[in-house]
Amino acid sequence: MVINTKEFKGLSISGSLFSLTTFKNVTFESCVFYGSKIENCRFVNCNFINCEFKFTNISHSNFTGTRIENCKWDYSPIKKTEFNFCYLCAVTMHFSSSESNNTHSSCTSNIDLSWDQALMAGEAELASEKREQENFTNLVENFLFGKQAA
Repeated sequence: MVINTKEFKGLSISGSLFSLTTFKNVTFESCVFYGSKIENCRFVNCNFINCEFKFTNISHSNFTGTRIENCKWDYSPIKKTEFNFCYLCAVTMHFSSSESNNTHSSCTSNIDLSWDQALMAGEAELASEKREQENFTNLVENFLFGKQAA
């Protein structure tokens, strides 16, 4: 089976089996893969952006020219899988490299960060977003209720 040129946003995939499927030019954005299996699949020029993998097993698959960015991996092993000419965020690179039977060929990453730095960068981004939200809320309250800045 071939799935070609599709975009999936905010999709929740639970308890599914993807096997012997080729995905070409498919984008998964803010999708959650829960309790699923992805095996013997090919991903060519695909994107996984802000996705979550929870209790999902990936094995015997091939990713070529695929971008995996800002994804979370909770109890989701990646085994016997090839990554060729891919961009992998630091967290994905860490998880995919933790198994010795995965291969990476000509992949790029923001892996220059240590594991602790990558985690701290994510936490710093959340803190920054929280501060921005608080600043916005204060500005709206000041506008609506006429509070003066100190």
